[in-house]
Amino acid sequence: MNQPSAYATFKTKGEFVYRTSAYIQWGTSSESLGSCLLLNPGSSTLYRERPAPHHATMGETTLDPTMRQLVKLTEGIYSAKAAQGTLNGRLHIYNLFSLQHPTAKEAIGLLEDLLQKGETALDEHITRSHELVKHPWMLLGWGCMAKTSRAITSLKERWLQEIAAAGVPTFGKPCATGKNYYHPCPQLHAMRELILRDLIALHEQVCGTVRG
Repeated sequence: MNQPSAYATFKTKGEFVYRTSAYIQWGTSSESLGSCLLLNPGSSTLYRERPAPHHATMGETTLDPTMRQLVKLTEGIYSAKAAQGTLNGRLHIYNLFSLQHPTAKEAIGLLEDLLQKGETALDEHITRSHELVKHPWMLLGWGCMAKTSRAITSLKERWLQEIAAAGVPTFGKPCATGKNYYHPCPQLHAMRELILRDLIALHEQVCGTVRG
């Protein structure tokens, strides 16, 4: 069985930890299997010590619940290869902002505070189109937020501009407002299999059925 592993780069700035990159690896290939854009990093941690202040550390991480759900999604999209144990490549995980915090509402409040103090800037959280162009697709899934902040609105706009410039096909399950997308890993466990089926079907609508 081809068991996936997760890798990420973390850096500390002041008392806060930022996860600046992350991917889930099957096999040994560096080729992109796809990507996703979520809200902010959750609870995954390095197997070794946290990075020293103002330094970045890259290494293997634990798989948090969202990553485990993304494994199921990717293996559902590439079901034939997953069943054969031949899935080979990386699913890249992006976030609207890289500040790590398990609670979305508190994370957004912290981000706004850090932006106001000049301790971070919006540009630090955006990945450019020349990097995104390598992906065959991107899942949009930052969550259905009843209220949003100016910072989050700006981040969404800038991310979507870069994704459009890269020409990457996108899909996601729209929220009732039509402006946001359901997170792929709902807090209610009973909803997780349902949204997986919806997302795999949406991927098929946008990208077609994956062969082989």
